Amino acid sequence: MGLGSPMTKPREIYLPPQFPAGDPPQVSRVRSTLLSASLQGVRHMGWEQRYFEALPPALHAEMRMLAPGVWLPIALGIAHYTACDRMGLSVDDIKAMGKAVSLRTQKTFVGTLGSVAAGAGATPWHIYRHGHRIWARIFDGGDHVVYKAGLKDVDIVVMGCPLFRIRYFRTSACAYYAALAGVVATGVHWHELAEHRGDTTLGMRISWV
Repeated sequence: MGLGSPMTKPREIYLPPQFPAGDPPQVSRVRSTLLSASLQGVRHMGWEQRYFEALPPALHAEMRMLAPGVWLPIALGIAHYTACDRMGLSVDDIKAMGKAVSLRTQKTFVGTLGSVAAGAGATPWHIYRHGHRIWARIFDGGDHVVYKAGLKDVDIVVMGCPLFRIRYFRTSACAYYAALAGVVATGVHWHELAEHRGDTTLGMRISWV
């Protein structure tokens, strides 16, 4: 659903999209860093056997030998997260995975932002100001817009990513973004914005205290 959905109230744009009319290039590649962190989480939780039983056998060797810091076709990302979805994990487990992956993939970058901002009374707004840079570290293509929905409420709408058709990835992505706020805030909560749900679109509201 587009950015001007009649189901959403007018909101102040905090970080505008990079492409006009909400029409970004579709995500074509994903960084191996993201898939490696996700697979590491699967192993840490003791779910490796379940994961590989759900993943097509032809991809087992590729996923077991991911090179660090390289671009991979989005098709591999779709296969990976489809396998994660097929494991039938609880929502709480998926949230925990999304948070852990966020901290693994953005620890240095976001940690630096948080440390610098903390000296000036940081809030999650300091983190989300760099939203495009955070996204570009793991995806090639896509776009997002950040809205200020309240003093401590942010709406984030991400577009152009085919992974959003996968339930597991939608949930873990929301948890991923919420974990960014948790770098400098406590009591972080989030929920998905159903009016922005689509095959390549995801919306979420993140709030903190």
